[in-house]
Amino acid sequence: MKPNAEELAEVVGGDPEAYEQEPGLAAAAAARLRERGVGTVLLTLGSAGAVLVDGTGSWSAAAPRITARSTVGAGDSALAGYLLAEVAGAPQERRLAQAVATGAAAAGLPGSDVPALDATDPDAVVVRRLDPSADSSPAEHATDHPVPHVV
Repeated sequence: MKPNAEELAEVVGGDPEAYEQEPGLAAAAAARLRERGVGTVLLTLGSAGAVLVDGTGSWSAAAPRITARSTVGAGDSALAGYLLAEVAGAPQERRLAQAVATGAAAAGLPGSDVPALDATDPDAVVVRRLDPSADSSPAEHATDHPVPHVV
């Protein structure tokens, strides 16, 4: 499932602005969708990046700085980037990096243009694994995780 922060808040409650500011909070909210039977949640957060939650863990990725020309279709492009990386057999971290890179590239284009895959730069996206703990917030245990290159 690929909601944005507002859509997630409509389904599970919470504050969409808080989700965009706090990846750990966003991941915890996305995990509520998993409790309802959703296998994987790719939560797009606009200029704040995205969060990925599945049965093996959760990750956040900050969006690269771009000059946004149009956000129309950026979330759909992020999902396309994720799916292309998944079909290529990429691990979760790389799928999230490709999703964020593709969404950012789309936002840098006019109208609803879709970026070519070679116009994206997933290596510029920093992905962090969120390691939740019972005695603190997930963000307090975020660790940088290198993103492997997919050929």
